[in-house]
Amino acid sequence: MRGFRLTALVVLTALAGGVIWKCLPARTAAIQGPNPIAELLAAEIGGMTQWLLIRGANREAPILLWLHGGPGAAQMPTHTVTSALERTFVVVHWDQRGAGKSNPPSFDPATMTFEQFLSDARAVAALLRDRVGDQPMIVLGHSWGTMLGARLVAHSPEEFAGYVGVSQQVNTMRGVALALDWLRAVAPTSDLAGTTPEDFRDHDRYVRLMQAVEAHGGGMGVSLASMLPYALAAPEYRLADYLRWFDGANRGSGPMWPDYRRRDLFAEVERMPVPMLLISGAGDMNTPVALVQEWFDQVEAPNGKQMVVFASSGHAPFLTETTRFVETVQDFGAGIVAERGE
Repeated sequence: MRGFRLTALVVLTALAGGVIWKCLPARTAAIQGPNPIAELLAAEIGGMTQWLLIRGANREAPILLWLHGGPGAAQMPTHTVTSALERTFVVVHWDQRGAGKSNPPSFDPATMTFEQFLSDARAVAALLRDRVGDQPMIVLGHSWGTMLGARLVAHSPEEFAGYVGVSQQVNTMRGVALALDWLRAVAPTSDLAGTTPEDFRDHDRYVRLMQAVEAHGGGMGVSLASMLPYALAAPEYRLADYLRWFDGANRGSGPMWPDYRRRDLFAEVERMPVPMLLISGAGDMNTPVALVQEWFDQVEAPNGKQMVVFASSGHAPFLTETTRFVETVQDFGAGIVAERGE
């Protein structure tokens, strides 16, 4: 009994300590390097406070602006998974409006329009040039972040040195059709098997489809539970930030769904004027590889394009094949620097 009481006391003490730690002011750890930068920054962007995490061993290295997925699925609390990128880039994780630390109780989801996100992204890029420097800036988008990133870079190529699309979003409704065909094959008794792609013009139904895809192995390829240790250890997030994260992630693309589902990369980005790298997971049915490959084959890319498929990954290759992912992105960045003679 005494052993049980001691164990319970230790657990309760640890929990209390963790709660107290998570109530302290947010910060980011120092980083070692020749000219390091490590900043957690609140900035006024698009009429509201939005948060940036800026980290790199050398503040003169190329900037890698990471646009997270969702909308609402901020990457900042799990940034340490890919922290090896900080050795060769100044890595910037931006909690976009309505996501994580940028999702205050007063947030108005009506401001989640595609044009507003584009405007915010341009403001972030300008802020980074003022605060960090005018070195080459590469945009890396994941999922929803690729819908934003591909258009951002294609429309303002003079501002960016390269584009990396991870789980590239191409055409939502065509992706739905491919995901539904796949689901019928792997789960013919699913209650969604008898539906048609047109049924998923409704956002709640679309969410159900993505949940079914995840449940049958066509989604992230990694559990939320496995990411919790990274997220809970992040000094950049306080207790309230986790609640804000879940609120934003659950909201997702709902407020902008009519516009979101109409977006078509084939029509909107026919030419990528900067070097481009696409990374997909072979098992991804959220943004199906076949559709990504089709756009890749058609898009004009005068400065070069490459596509890499990770055989053991789904919708989040950076979480499932992290070492290969980091090396692939580092090699792409090194090629850009060499080409520019910097």
